[in-house]
Amino acid sequence: MGGVAHTDIAAYVLGVLDESDTAVFEAHLLDCPHCQLDLLEFYDLPEILAEVRKYWPEPPIPQPRALGGMFDELARLRRRRRILARVATVAAVLLIIAGPLITLALLPSGPYQATEAPAPVAASTPAPVPTRVPGTASMFAGGEAGKSLQAQVIVQPTTWGSNVDLVLSGVSGPQTCRLVAVPWAGPEQTVSNWTVPALEPGAAVALEPLRISGGTALAPAEIARFEIRTPDGELLATIPR
Repeated sequence: MGGVAHTDIAAYVLGVLDESDTAVFEAHLLDCPHCQLDLLEFYDLPEILAEVRKYWPEPPIPQPRALGGMFDELARLRRRRRILARVATVAAVLLIIAGPLITLALLPSGPYQATEAPAPVAASTPAPVPTRVPGTASMFAGGEAGKSLQAQVIVQPTTWGSNVDLVLSGVSGPQTCRLVAVPWAGPEQTVSNWTVPALEPGAAVALEPLRISGGTALAPAEIARFEIRTPDGELLATIPR
């Protein structure tokens, strides 16, 4: 082989180069990204040809063609493959971006769903996914004397503590609240935080209840009561057993 050519890759893969040509081509391969990519494409060629020979021992001989035309066709096929790969990548990225937007668009609207602040926010400390264990759910209910605020808390035992679901009605906004679990003994724990948006014009209180979920490391039997407080510590409601 007088010099190294990119087209020697097929001869190298098929093992038809002599020792000196093989050594020269391997030295060229170390510094040629083009041939490195072609080597990956031709890597399975010997096994494919061997498999073809089992069922087609004497394939027809193709008509002579100009090498330039063959290379042009090969280049065209490679360009088409690259374009298809790029289109597939762009489609996957668009799907990843559009998926959450489509989900948000399909969610039902309600008094506590808004596209602008203030809007209800998820718990500042996300609760772990509940793993329910056999046990009876505990019910807490209460309100605030002289006010329309009413609250109900359902506590379900889990392997890591308790899953807590709060149903709150008669609350006015805008204001930020937090649900606190007060045990019979030991330090209290914050279950969840949320923001109540401003009421619609002419409404004294929200028409539909607010539903909040959270979790605590306390077992249901360890909880004496729940309290709803503002960030400044003001007590809005007590929810006893």
